[in-house]
Amino acid sequence: MVVLNFTLTPEAAAKVHDLLVCLGKFSDTVAIEARRERFTFTALNSSKSAYAALSLDAKQFFASYECIPTQGGPDGRFTCSMYTKALLSVFKGRLYDPLGRDGAIDKCVVTLQDKADQTECRFIIKMVCNQGVIKTYKLTYEATDVMHALFDRNVAKNRWSMHSGAMKEYIEYFGTKTEMLDIVAGEDGRAVFKSYTEKISNGKEILKHPLVTAVAVNTSDFDEFNVQPGLHIIISVKDFKSIVLHAETLKTSLKAYYSQPTRPLQFSYGSDGLLCEFTLMTSGDYNAAPSATPAAPTMSRANSRAQSTTTDRSDPRSSRNEMPPPIEPASRQPARQRRNPVGSRANAEPKPAQPDPDSLFVQQNEDEAAWEPLDYNNEEETLGWDASMEAGSAVFPTFRDSASFSRTDSANSSEAIAPTQRVSQVKGLW
Repeated sequence: MVVLNFTLTPEAAAKVHDLLVCLGKFSDTVAIEARRERFTFTALNSSKSAYAALSLDAKQFFASYECIPTQGGPDGRFTCSMYTKALLSVFKGRLYDPLGRDGAIDKCVVTLQDKADQTECRFIIKMVCNQGVIKTYKLTYEATDVMHALFDRNVAKNRWSMHSGAMKEYIEYFGTKTEMLDIVAGEDGRAVFKSYTEKISNGKEILKHPLVTAVAVNTSDFDEFNVQPGLHIIISVKDFKSIVLHAETLKTSLKAYYSQPTRPLQFSYGSDGLLCEFTLMTSGDYNAAPSATPAAPTMSRANSRAQSTTTDRSDPRSSRNEMPPPIEPASRQPARQRRNPVGSRANAEPKPAQPDPDSLFVQQNEDEAAWEPLDYNNEEETLGWDASMEAGSAVFPTFRDSASFSRTDSANSSEAIAPTQRVSQVKGLW
């Protein structure tokens, strides 16, 4: 049988109410771990990205405390879980009132009922009020195995500390619908807390320009500030607000410890026997420290190739930022174009074709080129109508009516076979 009895003062009971409100923003259930020297509330959110552990010291926080676990010896513990709303219905607000008005209590007595002869195991909470009225609450609990998140502060070289009251003033500027918080230390002696959201959707409407709020704080306003310049660490705005608001109720300083993005970040604060630790998942820019000189603009491979081609060539068109058309290899040009290239002068003597180093074919001689088929290329051979009626203007091989064949083309007649039949005499093709 487990023995667990403790008594809370009105001020301590009010602090329990505040920590339950904070844990309720992380999870619907709260886990309880009772040891001989401390009593701990823990919570883990549904996405397992935030873990909270609030420990109450047995000697400093409680008026009286007794815990004897059944197993584990001196290091034994008792664990269970309860609904956060169920505990909040008992630990209501205004449990502590310095003026002694209605609603305040004299003390809070908690006893664990874990006997074999009892039908149900319960937490029995008695609120002793000023007028002698005793309010008794019996809450059921569920046995569970409580796990803790491990965090090594020796690895966390980046850390800062600020009073929670000052931090509360800064978070009031954050937008109500912002989701992420980016914390970065600049090189100008300021730290920037920037809250933003990627998008806000309302039905089918999406806000194209999400709200971004940046708060710049001088590093001299911090109690301690030792962060790598340019390091971006991103956490949840909702979690950060919940932590700051709870730390402000204790009137204490908030401390942050972290190493690098994608590694956990831990917030720690506490006073009067209450120690609060929140371990959060982070993201951000892994390459933190920015270079002194601005980074060169990125350039695609196509743009870099075009720039180098335009710069290396002495073509006057380069001044107009125009890229000259690619030169077709000589081996892929038709024989007629190689013998009489387009754009050449009438009196210019034909120059021998220079071998193309990028060609996959062996360069042909002038005599061998005469045996090449007319207008040969790598395209698939098709048969189409030449509407332009100009020799050599079509891309694919064409056929024409012999009546339209001009006598002026007799000079080039040796390069083509004359038609042997009129198109009008061909039947059955259309």
